[in-house]
Amino acid sequence: MGNKVTKFSSFQVASRQVASGILLITVYCLLLTACGLANPPRLATATAQAAFTPTPSPEPLILTVATPTAVPGTTPNAQPAQADPNPSITVWVNETSGAHEAMLDEMAANFSAEYNVDVEMVLVSPQILPELVNTAVLSNTLPDIILHPLEYSVGWAERGVFDTAANAEALAQLGPDTFNPDALALVQTRAGQPAALPNSGFHQLIIYRTDWFEQRNLAVPNSFAALAAAAQAITDRDNLISGFVVPTESNLVTTQQIFEQMALATGCQLVDEAGELKLLEPACSEALNFYYTLINQNSPIGVQTDTSTRNAYLAGRTGLIMGPPSLLPQLAGLDPAALPRCPECAAAPDFLAQNSGFVTDLNGAEFGNMSLLGITTGAERETAVLFTTYWFNQGYDQWLSVDPERKVPMRLGTQAAPRQFIDGWGSQPLAGSSQTLESLYGAEVVATLRDGIATTGRWGLPQGQGELMTTLYEELTLSIVLQEMLSGYFSTDTSIIEAYNRTIELIPNYAFPNLTEE
Repeated sequence: MGNKVTKFSSFQVASRQVASGILLITVYCLLLTACGLANPPRLATATAQAAFTPTPSPEPLILTVATPTAVPGTTPNAQPAQADPNPSITVWVNETSGAHEAMLDEMAANFSAEYNVDVEMVLVSPQILPELVNTAVLSNTLPDIILHPLEYSVGWAERGVFDTAANAEALAQLGPDTFNPDALALVQTRAGQPAALPNSGFHQLIIYRTDWFEQRNLAVPNSFAALAAAAQAITDRDNLISGFVVPTESNLVTTQQIFEQMALATGCQLVDEAGELKLLEPACSEALNFYYTLINQNSPIGVQTDTSTRNAYLAGRTGLIMGPPSLLPQLAGLDPAALPRCPECAAAPDFLAQNSGFVTDLNGAEFGNMSLLGITTGAERETAVLFTTYWFNQGYDQWLSVDPERKVPMRLGTQAAPRQFIDGWGSQPLAGSSQTLESLYGAEVVATLRDGIATTGRWGLPQGQGELMTTLYEELTLSIVLQEMLSGYFSTDTSIIEAYNRTIELIPNYAFPNLTEE
């Protein structure tokens, strides 16, 4: 069979991953409906989606590494002996960049050479991963291992996608004490097993222009009051300067994540341990009102995306954004595809890197993202456990070397070197350059970006409601409501009720007050 790296882009699914033509049509239809919005959203969101044009994606690329199967001792006239095929394993990875493709191809080849196991790495666009997994469950075509975001770990384990006993076996072989204990606690199922193994993570950041803040004598934007005051002081619509820009598109996970952090900053929890929704609590209304006012008064008109948010900051058109650490190399001019274009950047390409500050907490609330490696119930356990332990040992440095700015290791080290991975973070070269996070931003920023990712608050997980959170993120329920509100379709008072009612619709046999029945 050999080793392969296959790319699944946002609007293409390779036919070999589904069991029949009917399933192909199913996946195709799911992708055309913006990857997961099973029911058409309300009017404002539907209008925005109709205007959405996907970025063209390249054809799926398959790289093959031949595995020797020749049998010595045969003669031209003899019937060649049939070599037993190598065992094989399929791994879905929610990364699609060329750098990840090359790294994963090398990892697969190294693993195959050492263990005579063929590896197919399937690079899946994060946008289609939930639908692809759900389709694979229905068609009994799950891969052996899935690299996925934190939002899905516990929910998929509770649904039977992940083999928690196999993940526990891999964890035992690696040593639970070599992992971040807070990360392990976040993904523990109700049965006390790990839903998946924590891989790497990053903080959601507030990024701001320190030079503009100094000129206006503004406080660090780590509270609602400071954030609102700074956004208002910087907004200059006559000169096309926005005070605050964040993604607001209903198709984006980040839209929901940004509001989740603001909600946590007021003490708003989505649900309690008993399963009762808490969205109608005053703290949640406070968060929604703050979110609406901040964006409505200080952001550009129209729907924003991750790309438009980044571009506004790179162009010097805003003083405040929220986003991932993947922006940090771009601020320094290290990414040719996203170069700084601010007025000062022509003379100093790293101007934004030298004049930006980074905040991880808002009113004391932080928001951490993690990726996890999960062995599925469709896996051949022994081979999957073998590959998982390889990933976190021989392959781990390879994984951390690509886009290291957003890959704080959740496995801190090995039994022999307990802090091998975590202590080295921040000193890896960025974007193929000689620069590192530490050389660009200093040791203090590295510590801020590195520490506390798994101790940040996340809705639902501490309360044991991981399956609800998985469903909420698969459906992007709150992203839809938030965009509808910002589009003028609902008031803030109506929006919080809409969010409550639509979330209840995701909970079978909801046992608490339901506004839809009143």
